Amino acid sequence: MNFIPRLLCGIALSAVMMSAVMAAEAKVVSSINTMSYTFIEIFRDDKTQWLATDVTRLKPGDRIQYEEGFLMLNFRSNDLERTFPNMTFIEKLKVIREK
Repeated sequence: MNFIPRLLCGIALSAVMMSAVMAAEAKVVSSINTMSYTFIEIFRDDKTQWLATDVTRLKPGDRIQYEEGFLMLNFRSNDLERTFPNMTFIEKLKVIREK
């Protein structure tokens, strides 16, 4: 009987540990706000990538931390009338403030 609660607790702990490991940092190159999303061009791993998240105020040069999200290939934004080769949708984003 104690096996199930321990198993569930272990799964929950693993998920928390995995999300902490998946946190990534990047530098904002540009951002575009629409009514629904903020599209963020970042520089990471020596290349530019695109992220999308809830509307957020960002400026070029900001450093952000985020958790890996859901990747969509050939994502079409009707608001921007533009197709992105890849777009990663993320839920959590944090601006890293300079100390």
